[in-house]
Amino acid sequence: MNKHRSLGVHPRVPLKALYLFMIGFILFASPANLFSSPRTNDDLIETSCVGEDQGAQRILVAYDTIHGSTAEVADHIGAELCARGFTVDIRFVGNVSSLEDYDAVIIGSAIYEFNWLPDARRFVRHHYATLASKPVAVFIVCSAMYQDTPESRDAVQKAFVSPLLNRYPAISPLSIGLFGGAVDFNINRYNLFEKFVLRILGKVLGFTDSADWRDWEYISEWAQEVGDLVE
Repeated sequence: MNKHRSLGVHPRVPLKALYLFMIGFILFASPANLFSSPRTNDDLIETSCVGEDQGAQRILVAYDTIHGSTAEVADHIGAELCARGFTVDIRFVGNVSSLEDYDAVIIGSAIYEFNWLPDARRFVRHHYATLASKPVAVFIVCSAMYQDTPESRDAVQKAFVSPLLNRYPAISPLSIGLFGGAVDFNINRYNLFEKFVLRILGKVLGFTDSADWRDWEYISEWAQEVGDLVE
């Protein structure tokens, strides 16, 4: 029996496309803020470093995360900038009250339900005027970057970065980082909804319990590029 017909799928519809459609429908149909908050305090990373030069420029790396992957990316970016001699604060966006003391701001978010996380969007909206007056870089972390190709970069930027920047046109990023995400059933405490979606994603992308698409070398290079642009 034809495998596609046994599942009630038209033979011309690839199973991969069906799985992606199912994921999209489930995410789109779910309440926007139902699961979009850090799971535990362990998912948050907040550190600081002070540049050796008393007049070192001060950079904020503000991020929003779900299960900690984006926090780890923010921490990695911050470490690279610290090594360059910048004074750096790495903060969860919800814990940032003012940007006045910073010379530059890097904003990062995981992509969840086809959007930036709510606290990251709120951060940009609340600090829009200040962000428009400072050097800014942005990055996102998402499974859609499981393959880093020109096609995926173009699609991800159009789907997840351009809509936000179009809403806040006075923000002109120095650089935009597009990074892969990570999945780990052995460490992260996924809820039933997430387990269901991620198991389907595993069938699409070929992993069972864990996958990590973060290219740390590229993330380091991007952080260095931002450092060059800020100096």
